[in-house]
Amino acid sequence: MTAAGLALGRIATVAGAHTGRCLGDMGGALASCVGGAAVALVLLPTAAGRLLTGRPADARAALSAAGREARGAGRALYLLAIALPLRLVGLAGALDHVERRLPAALETRASAEAPPRERGSSPEFEGYAVLRELPRGGSGARLFVCEPDDRTRVRIGLAHGLVAIKSFDFDDGTRLAEMLRESRSLDAARRLGLVLDHESSERRFHYVMRFHDGVDLGTFARRLHEAAGEAGLDRERLVLVASLVRDLVATLREWHAAGLWHKDVKPENIIVLEGRATLVDLGLVTPLASQMTLTTHGTEYFRDPEMVRQALRGTRVSDIDAARFDLYGAGAVLHFVLEGTFPAHGVLSSFRRPSPECLRWIARRAMADFDRRYASADEMLHDLDRAVLAGDPASVRPADLPSMGGSTELATAAPPPPPDLSRRTRPGIRITNWWTGAYEFASERPLPPVFEAGARRPLGPPLAVAAAALAALGIVALLWHWLASAP
Repeated sequence: MTAAGLALGRIATVAGAHTGRCLGDMGGALASCVGGAAVALVLLPTAAGRLLTGRPADARAALSAAGREARGAGRALYLLAIALPLRLVGLAGALDHVERRLPAALETRASAEAPPRERGSSPEFEGYAVLRELPRGGSGARLFVCEPDDRTRVRIGLAHGLVAIKSFDFDDGTRLAEMLRESRSLDAARRLGLVLDHESSERRFHYVMRFHDGVDLGTFARRLHEAAGEAGLDRERLVLVASLVRDLVATLREWHAAGLWHKDVKPENIIVLEGRATLVDLGLVTPLASQMTLTTHGTEYFRDPEMVRQALRGTRVSDIDAARFDLYGAGAVLHFVLEGTFPAHGVLSSFRRPSPECLRWIARRAMADFDRRYASADEMLHDLDRAVLAGDPASVRPADLPSMGGSTELATAAPPPPPDLSRRTRPGIRITNWWTGAYEFASERPLPPVFEAGARRPLGPPLAVAAAALAALGIVALLWHWLASAP
């Protein structure tokens, strides 16, 4: 009898935690839906006003922000109406399968049923089965998600997963300059493992990359800030976002050592998958030794203003340390994950949300004037390691950072390994005390051992909801029994 009671108690504890978590998520989704719709409606007349006053760039930024808010509200509505109710009743596995497979199936079917004059010719790549087409980038190239056959997997050294193929075709309007710029970087990109395969013909060339089916850092950071509210990110989430930026800077160090300049570092080009960050998009990658003149390509608010000034002067890439332009982008990304919005004024952008001073200092240093910012990705990486491996970035002063003469002991002791997407670990719940029902969430990312993997969450609210529901059911049952037995 005691064992059965304990088992029922454990089941009730886990069920209560699940119900409380789902109800809390529903409340957050409702707030996000209403708030996102309201912000989007406010931004539309703002964009119109900026356009009428002759500020088209600011109008585009406002429209883009309105679109992001509207998409976020739509996503929250989907969570509130469909996803979270299904998860509440235990259909999370089926929902995850549908969310992964349905978009690809629908796009493939729609593509197959569309007449040729509407969808254009669908290219064929030997050894690859095209699953779906992604939106085109600024270069005009077409992007396809493909599945390699067994023989091709052996040839390109990819044991599992899908690939993305970027195809440049003269018949699709691709400019020769775009093709030449990207083809020059292929050899270095292959040495880094960024490009798995490539092929060229008289009218077209394409290259093959790993496909990272995660969420972009922009969406990831906004969701964190929406959940945190005005209180700002807590310690564990601050360490998580700082670690993601650390992954970015570690990747930039490898790219710069291989002689490559990414040129378009921004949250949308950083994919977060299971707590690790991967830099993608080779669309603007340029060799650091290139003799070509600098261009103003890039994304506003994450593009270094100094690069624009040098481009207008006609400076060649090889005549300047272009790797520092990527460091500016990394600093802007760090500002973004701390604030949940882009740095509209570069290094002069203010910090409004609570965040550690050492991380703010790193972001400002990376976005400082060209000659005053970090000299290399390695220097910025040491500062980030010092903040991340301390366990609590708030405990680290700017004076403690290695670039300021602080100790490098923590920064060099055990830096996190680079992203390894071949190992997949899913977050979950760990019961720490079966009797009391205490539990904790496993972290989405292997965190340094100097602090616990997850913060404990109190069971009071979900247990109170469960108790109230049981009490209400008891009262209804008693009333029904009394009415049924009354003469």
